[in-house]
Amino acid sequence: MNKIHIAIAAAWVGLATLMATTVTNAKDFSIAGQTLSVGASTDLNYTTGVEDWIWELTPSAGITALGIGLSVATDIDMLELDEGDIFQGLDFTADYTVPSTNINLYTEVSTDSDLEFGDITVGATVSF
Repeated sequence: MNKIHIAIAAAWVGLATLMATTVTNAKDFSIAGQTLSVGASTDLNYTTGVEDWIWELTPSAGITALGIGLSVATDIDMLELDEGDIFQGLDFTADYTVPSTNINLYTEVSTDSDLEFGDITVGATVSF
């Protein structure tokens, strides 16, 4: 590894550290007594061995009404914006936390870039 590679790696590590320490907040709006949340998250990582950088931006929106959370999100590959395949589809999620328990019921379904739905996942998580 020469000095240029080391400098580039150090710059990426610095950027990743800055991004990891940056606080991400969703903006909440009150609409008809319910909460609409709009936000985004980003993930920048490097995999050794295959020497692969990944930088994903995930914008999302959700609403919670009557204890049921409904959300939609999509992933954008920030390193391949110039290749034209930016939109990969949408991920829909509905969840419900059972009152006075640590049980969360959920269902998930995703679409492809043509907005055709895939398989539906239904499940429950228990926290302890």
